[in-house]
Amino acid sequence: MELRNLRGLTGVGIVPYDVTGSAPGEHLGLPGTSATLVVDLADGLVLSSGDSPVTTTFRCCIAGIHLRPVTIHHNGVQRGVQLDLSPEAVRALLGMPAGELAGQMVELSQIDTAFARRLHERLAQTPAGERGAVCAAMLAETVSEDTPRSDALSVWEVIARRRGDVTVSELVESSGWSARHLTAMFNAEFGIGPKQAARLTRFETARARLESGRRAVDVAASCGYADQAHMSREFTELTGYSPRALLKRRAEEFA
Repeated sequence: MELRNLRGLTGVGIVPYDVTGSAPGEHLGLPGTSATLVVDLADGLVLSSGDSPVTTTFRCCIAGIHLRPVTIHHNGVQRGVQLDLSPEAVRALLGMPAGELAGQMVELSQIDTAFARRLHERLAQTPAGERGAVCAAMLAETVSEDTPRSDALSVWEVIARRRGDVTVSELVESSGWSARHLTAMFNAEFGIGPKQAARLTRFETARARLESGRRAVDVAASCGYADQAHMSREFTELTGYSPRALLKRRAEEFA
């Protein structure tokens, strides 16, 4: 992932992709703390949620923070650009809190028709090797410089710095807010509560450490899980896979 700083805005990951000739298959879209914007330049982005057999096809899909996996179905041709957007980036680019998108997958055109059309048309006309840079330039032109900063963002940043290894009680104490006010602010801005945000952040941290080759028992301890079994239960609840099975599936998907 290529992380970008766009006119002072951090938390934007840009991943161009262009795959042809592979066998049809599925990818697992994992829960996480970012919203995801995918500009599909092939035959449409085909998604299903959970165990549902129902699929929906998108051209420019924006998905909010979610707590359950999404399945991406492909016919062997995958071409487009994926953007991972922090909650701050969602506000600056779309003028809305990330909470309004939580748990949803919608066409970007339903939020900003003109921007969705410009983004798709420009990227479709751009050679594959230049799409990342062109996408970054377009986002920089779109970012609002006077977007108000949410009060909840400072607490979100504490969770990120602690890599999810923090309790709601600690967040209440550091913020000076009541637990009720903190939860209300979080749900309004991010669509999830502080406990869920910490849970997702810790999961992302643990997954990255496992993928780097660290031992599961060491990852569980360093991420603040009670033990390895606790970490395994969390992975299964969030993805449907144990840590070992998830790593195996992802390795096969991107082989």
